[in-house]
Amino acid sequence: MLSILYTICIYVDFNAHIMMKQPLPLSNSTLSVLKTLGAMIKAARLERGMSQAELSERLGVSRYTVIALEKGESKVGVGTVFEAATIVGIPLLASDRGELNKLATTVANLTSILPERSRRKKVALDDDF
Repeated sequence: MLSILYTICIYVDFNAHIMMKQPLPLSNSTLSVLKTLGAMIKAARLERGMSQAELSERLGVSRYTVIALEKGESKVGVGTVFEAATIVGIPLLASDRGELNKLATTVANLTSILPERSRRKKVALDDDF
């Protein structure tokens, strides 16, 4: 009986490990940007006299998510990070709505002349040894 219970525990533990999402390895540059943006959001929040609880309420997330965001942790969703930056007044991509619209138009024009898809040519493998 004990060996069956032990086998079940190992099976459950193995499946839990397999089912967990493994974070993608991020470059040092990306990690640095996340930490910098998190620090900027924290500084802007403090400058506005806003608590973490107030920011979390505005974002609709827990205070622990705001803590993770301000530490620059990669597990926080990009939409949440961008919304937090907007709430505390950090401009993203442009300083005002007009500049952002102009940038969006420029990008739309650029993408209209680029190919729709990017494919690499398939290389025929010669496995006849």
